[in-house]
This record gives sequence, structure tokens and C-alpha cells, in this order.
Amino acid sequence: MSAVAPKPAADGPGYHPIGRGADHHTTGPESTDVPGTDVGLWLLGIALHLIQGTGGPDADADEPDTEAVRSSVRRLLALLDADDQPTAREPGAHPHRHGRGTTAAPAAPAAPVRRPGRRRPQTPAATHRAERTARVAIWCFGGFRMAIGDRIVDWMKIRPRARAAMRLLAMRAGQPVHREALMEALWPDVRSSSATGNLHVAISSLRGLLEPDRERRQPRLVVRTGDAYLLNLPADAYLDTLAFQTALTRSRQARSAGDTDSAVGGLREALASYSGELLPEDGPAEWLQHDREMYRRQAANAAADLAAAELTTGNPREAVAAAEKCLIIDACHDAGWHLLIRAHQHLGAPAAAEQVRRRYAAMLSSLGIDASGPSLSGSC
Repeated sequence: MSAVAPKPAADGPGYHPIGRGADHHTTGPESTDVPGTDVGLWLLGIALHLIQGTGGPDADADEPDTEAVRSSVRRLLALLDADDQPTAREPGAHPHRHGRGTTAAPAAPAAPVRRPGRRRPQTPAATHRAERTARVAIWCFGGFRMAIGDRIVDWMKIRPRARAAMRLLAMRAGQPVHREALMEALWPDVRSSSATGNLHVAISSLRGLLEPDRERRQPRLVVRTGDAYLLNLPADAYLDTLAFQTALTRSRQARSAGDTDSAVGGLREALASYSGELLPEDGPAEWLQHDREMYRRQAANAAADLAAAELTTGNPREAVAAAEKCLIIDACHDAGWHLLIRAHQHLGAPAAAEQVRRRYAAMLSSLGIDASGPSLSGSC
């Protein structure tokens, strides 16, 4: 899985939910090519034009323009042919990017013009160019999101427990999760037989949402291995939790090698991946608490380390930003408070440093700690 990927905007151009309108996938003209409100009138006009030229008592007196009729027929057949193209996930189909500002997949060679009354022979899927796998991206920090290619998954199309199952699998991406663990986490108070049925329904709905055009019994993302289920991400997939851990590891290795610049770069990348609390929509779910606290602590420490590194290299303004982020993540991080005070002092801002001291004292007081006592180290 890739550790770095750009983060698409859920409401940006070129994105639409998989679940929303999942029954309609086309590689034909974009909806913006022919306005939907005009298609009916346009087709009706062609039909009337043909009828007026081929029937009725005045047919001989008012002969239509042959070339104009042929041109209209070609346009009509081209529009109808678009509906017969392979869907975006069929074998041999081309991925198609929707929306303005995106690049469509290469179009297949134009089919020969067929005459009215003839059926166009079906083209075997194997004759099309090889399918290109859509890029998969998953974000768990700050709220769960998933994109497949240019499409943002619409989780409102499935039930809450199925969504929770997907989040649990995402947290263990690439690792089998036993069905008993899934049932215990999602249906702890339901008898085993009912929980098993619930799990089967949840997995089925997940597969239908994520891969609506997959071949029957051939899922590629949510797969079963023995008595466990596995989120099988492609090699080039992006997962923000993995990107976070990879950046921290790279930073530690660079620091051990004495490469300060690379160490600081790794800290910045890690903090860029940490966009908020891990899976906030799952609240106090027991299966999540350990990981959530671990990532929060690691992110706060990374921000404090970055602030200290920025101070050492003579960048107090960047140190202020890093220390503030540390305190946003963990308001009880003592090192973060001390670094923020020092950064303001290095900037020559004694008033700002004094304000931070008072905020720190108020935080300690709220915890019942004497602010005049010895300083604490580490997290509260």
C-alpha cells in the first residue's frame, strides 16, 4: 500500500458516491453533453422528421433531404449504442472519470453505423482493452471516508452495523479478522446464530456497495479467508493510518542516522496525515479505544518533537505552530506548553508567552494541580 496520496475533496469536481446511483454506470457521453431535459424532445423531433418523410398522402410531394435523415439516424444510433457499452467494473471495461476537470478513459473504436432493424452483434468482453484497477484510498482520522477511483463511497446506503464492520476491517487492513471477533465487537448481546446471520448480511451489503459490478462470488476488496474476513487493499492503495506510521518510522530512522532534515520532514508528513481523532463516529466503542489513544499520543508527541526541532534550527514561528497543534491534540501535554512558551520568547513576544503561561496554569488548576509547584513532564 502506498503511504502518500493526495486527499480528494468529497464535494469537489469529479466525485460522486458509489452507492448513489450505483445501478447506472456508463462509458458513453457525459450527462453534460446532452441536457437531460432536451433528450426526449430531440428524439421526438428525429422521429417526426422520419415519419413526415416516409408516410402520409403528401410523402411524394414533400420529399425529405436524404442526407439530413441519414445524419439524424446516425446521431440517434450513436446515443443508443452508448447504453450498450460495458460498465466501469466489467472485465475489459475502461474506468471512466465523471465530472469536469477529469480525463475520461480512452474511447473504444467507433462501431460501424448499423441500419434500422438490424441488431448490433455483441462484442465479447475479452476483445476490449485490459481493465485498469481503480485507486483505493481510505481515511480513518477525523472521520471515516473511502474513495474508489473518482468516486466517494456513500455509506448511508448501508446499515450502521455494516458501516462499523467496514471501519473495523479498515483498522486491520491486510490482516484477517476472525468472524467471532467481528460478532463480539458489533453484536455482543446477540446469540451466536443470529449474530452470524447479521454478519453475513453486513458483509454482503459491503460487497454490493464497494463492488457493485463484480462477478458473482468473486469479491476483491472484502474477502473471506477461512473463518475470517479481510480487507484486501491493492498495492497502491492509500491508508492514512499506514501513512502516519510510515512517516514516524522514517523520521526515527533519519534521526538515528543524524539526518535532521529528513527527520523533521517525516514528522511533518505524519502530522499532515493525522487530521483528527481516530474514527470519531464510533464513540466509546471498546474495540477502538486502545488504537485511538495510541495514535493520539503518538501524534501529540510528534508535534512536540517537531516544535523542539524547529526551535533548535532557529524557526520559532514554525515551532509555535507545531506546539499549538500538539496542544490541540492533547491539551494536557506539558512539554507542548513549555515549548509554546519558549517559542514565543524566541520570537520576542513576552506578552504572548505570558498569556500561554496563564492558560497553562488554568489547565493545571482545572485538574486540581498547584500551578506554582514543580513542572510536570510528559502528558497529563
